Amino acid sequence: MISSEYGIVTFLILLLALVLYSNQLSFGFIKRFYSIFPVMFVCYTLPAVFSYFGIVDASESSVDDYFKAHFIPCSLFLLVMSTDFVTLKSVGGKILLMFFIGAIGVCIGGPISLWIGSILFPDQLLWEGSNATWRGMATLMANWLGGTANQLIVKEIHNVGDAVFAVMVTINVFFSGLWMAILLLIAKKQPIIDRFINADLKNAPVFIEGVKPSLDRRKRFWGLSLLILSLLFVFLFCHSFSEYISTVLINEFPALLHYNLGSTFFWSMFISTLFGLLLSMSYARHVFVKQVRFVSFFLLYFMIMNIGLNIEFTSFQSILYYFIIGLVWFLIHVFILFLSTLYLRLPIFYFAIASQCNIGGAASAPVVASAFNPNFASVAVLMAVLGYTWASFLASIIGSFMQYIHP
Repeated sequence: MISSEYGIVTFLILLLALVLYSNQLSFGFIKRFYSIFPVMFVCYTLPAVFSYFGIVDASESSVDDYFKAHFIPCSLFLLVMSTDFVTLKSVGGKILLMFFIGAIGVCIGGPISLWIGSILFPDQLLWEGSNATWRGMATLMANWLGGTANQLIVKEIHNVGDAVFAVMVTINVFFSGLWMAILLLIAKKQPIIDRFINADLKNAPVFIEGVKPSLDRRKRFWGLSLLILSLLFVFLFCHSFSEYISTVLINEFPALLHYNLGSTFFWSMFISTLFGLLLSMSYARHVFVKQVRFVSFFLLYFMIMNIGLNIEFTSFQSILYYFIIGLVWFLIHVFILFLSTLYLRLPIFYFAIASQCNIGGAASAPVVASAFNPNFASVAVLMAVLGYTWASFLASIIGSFMQYIHP
């Protein structure tokens, strides 16, 4: 049995390397496997299997707190920093407007679906404790607004239990995967659907081909230096600085505790996001863009694997009721977005891309976008990554208000 901290870290690194490597293989059955089960889901469930059979025991490990304090802020910082906000301005306001409307649908749908659940089956849901339903839904909202990094951040801000978190991960994988399959079918019927909804085909975005700036040695040096220094600051001092801010706020404004604004993790997220936004406007964003995103997702998947070691399989006993809430929530998002599409007389690809950029995230959004038009893929990635900047804030704040919804 692997139980030491160094053993667990080594085991997770090797397991993650194996998963990422197999994801790049072109074998038929492996490609079909990863088309059904995303990498995030594999990273979450595979360690749980090893833990369930007693191969790994992380119950006494203390590395989890260290990873949360340093890895997640670094990952969020790198993701936000790699967003090209200049290119987003050039794609047209309507597609960005639809993306924001989709996010509003997610924010509205969460409280409404929880309220409906409190009426239909109040005894089957938990309302108190770390595994309360509203806590888990806050993490799912963070994922549907941004991505996995935001989901992990909100998990720490609201002290979400591993049981309800495991359920929300499963719901996210199910709905995002099913919805992507439906949208890919819609892409094949795009002309027919556009005629049916009487879409104005003149409402097409004007895409400006992104031109990578040529950086001379001096600009590249300063960009790389700024990236390294900022990353070191986030890794070494972000958590300590956030602890100081939260301590001051708790002492001076204790009322903020009700909204988790005294959380160390909230301010750690705020600082890392702010640094990422500042560097996205500098030369640093153009240095090692692909490598930066790879490192950020590697850190995320590593954290997910570590959390997966503590999955409680008994948490899935009431998963049917959580699925019903998730379905209502998802349908509210789709309904609001589709009504906006009809009202603005937009082609159906606006609806599809805007929805997938919210629900699916940066990994699957370009797949759906490419099915409509290959030129949309890069924009879909940018919009999906854009959600990382606000998802944690919105989900943590709305989640704080959702705790007042009771049977």
